[in-house]
Amino acid sequence: MFLSVATIHQPATDLGYLLHKHPERLHEIEQTFGKAWVFYPDASERRCEAALVLDVDPFGLVRGKGQARGLLDQYVNNRPYAPPTAGHAPLTATSIYSKVASRYSCNDKSLRGITMHAKLDLPRRRFLQAGAAFATAGALGLSSEAPAAPRVHTPHNLEALRRSLKGRLILPGEMGYLMAAYPNNARYADVLPMAIAMCAVDTDVQLCIKWANDHRHIPFAIRSGGHNYAGFSTTRGLLIDVKAMNKVSYDLKNGTATVQCGANNQNMADALSGTNFAVPSGRCPTVGASGLTLGGGWGFSATHAGLTCDSLRESNIVLANSHLVTAKNEGPTKDLFWALRGGGGGNFGVNTSFTFELHDVSAPVTIFNIVWPAQQQIEMLTLLQEIQLKFATQISTRTKAFPDGPGAKPKLDQLLVTTLGQFFGPIDQAREALAPALDLVRPIKQDIRQMSYWQARDYLITDDPNGMYDLRSSYVAETLSREAIEAMLHWMMEWPGGSLTQENMGILFAIGGKVGDKKWNDTAYVHRNANFIFEMEASWAPIDKPETVDRQRRWLSDYYDHMQQFLLPQSYVNFPSRDLPKWQHAYYGDNLPKLSRIKREVDRENLFRFEQSIPPA
Repeated sequence: MFLSVATIHQPATDLGYLLHKHPERLHEIEQTFGKAWVFYPDASERRCEAALVLDVDPFGLVRGKGQARGLLDQYVNNRPYAPPTAGHAPLTATSIYSKVASRYSCNDKSLRGITMHAKLDLPRRRFLQAGAAFATAGALGLSSEAPAAPRVHTPHNLEALRRSLKGRLILPGEMGYLMAAYPNNARYADVLPMAIAMCAVDTDVQLCIKWANDHRHIPFAIRSGGHNYAGFSTTRGLLIDVKAMNKVSYDLKNGTATVQCGANNQNMADALSGTNFAVPSGRCPTVGASGLTLGGGWGFSATHAGLTCDSLRESNIVLANSHLVTAKNEGPTKDLFWALRGGGGGNFGVNTSFTFELHDVSAPVTIFNIVWPAQQQIEMLTLLQEIQLKFATQISTRTKAFPDGPGAKPKLDQLLVTTLGQFFGPIDQAREALAPALDLVRPIKQDIRQMSYWQARDYLITDDPNGMYDLRSSYVAETLSREAIEAMLHWMMEWPGGSLTQENMGILFAIGGKVGDKKWNDTAYVHRNANFIFEMEASWAPIDKPETVDRQRRWLSDYYDHMQQFLLPQSYVNFPSRDLPKWQHAYYGDNLPKLSRIKREVDRENLFRFEQSIPPA
């Protein structure tokens, strides 16, 4: 194998920036300058030298973070380019490695070159690649946990990434592609990625982040459960899917459970349901533990045991520099750990595992699922909120009003009231707590049963929402007032119509009790001042015409705007909306400045970015 190598001395910068400006010239750049660069900063860190590989062997060389902007800038702007000078003696592979490892440098700023022609056998080629990887790791400050050097990756060479992964890289048209690409919110089902990296181990994630760094003009997204309501886990670039990393283990002696990043609520339940211990988690079985935890983590145990993130003890995370670090509530990662508890998914890196404190759930609980007819809705909804607050840490409810069928502008006598939840205690105490509501209006459905915690969990699960939908969320400080409930019912009766029954037009999720024991700045989850999340939703089916959907979405926007006078100017980051005004403050409130500072520290170049990602300070 013959290689041609030029060593240059130029200011370092980001190749992705140039390719973003001149994507049409990528092929020319590759043909002229080769497809792999290895960089070694000099002692002053003001310039770098690069071994520029013009003819790449099948194994390739690792690329560093910096790029030789001066050289490429000359080319893309049609400035004169000085080719490698002739007359230098051919170098052996050994001498090239020696120069690279010792950070060979030029004494002037002009382009100087050394041309070598060396026939490398396979062992020597592997040796050169390993040496380059080692030197690059040292120069960039990579930890020893960084994976071995990936093969040469370019936007037109995803095949190299495929061969590097222990998991699988799926391209369009290949088996499983459409299934792997499909998100929970079918609104974004037409956002199809150029490739899907199904990661199997932590090093797969690290390789994908290296690839993303090397191709900054190509977008990427991270997916665990795929339930991001606003479609932020979809992309037309590289989709990094960790769903296959779904192992759950526990250590009862130490009272902890370790959950891989691709595990969902069902995986956690399957692993722990044979014990008397649990992690407070969500009710939807396919929601990923990663997104649930990073955004806070509501579930029917929240008022009793706190949010999912409140039980987090540490988390492994791949940062923008591809380091794998363990974030915990001490030492240099303390601030990062703070940010991971409510700062939202996809902002600081790719979390690969979570370690939680386990909670004893050996005591029986009582589930209830009650539906009332369309009578005295305001009084009933007011009373149900009062019951929740009276038994703040014993009961957890999801309460709502909804129409009894599809169709435009339902009447008041079509709006039913329901509450679903669990009481942490025996059935007699639960019935006593619920008695005022049961006595106010005779229910048309009443299911109240005592059972084990894990039986209750199976009873309460749902896959809602799914299909195509849009939503908004806000928080209620104390209770939704009578005037607010009247406004909510009014807007329900203004529903413009569609093929589906709107079951989630106005929901109250109890999120007070134990959640409020922490201060607003104890974790990144800032909404400790609220007793309820208030969610508004519109959903539609393929049979609904575009103009119907447009009317529904306008209704939702107007409804949300009108209700703000009764609600806190806050929103749950795990119920995101692309149309949410002032989303930074709605999601993060007064914790935003600290989150932005942490973002700058761990992702200064803002690699992890999407429409509503935390901006670096």
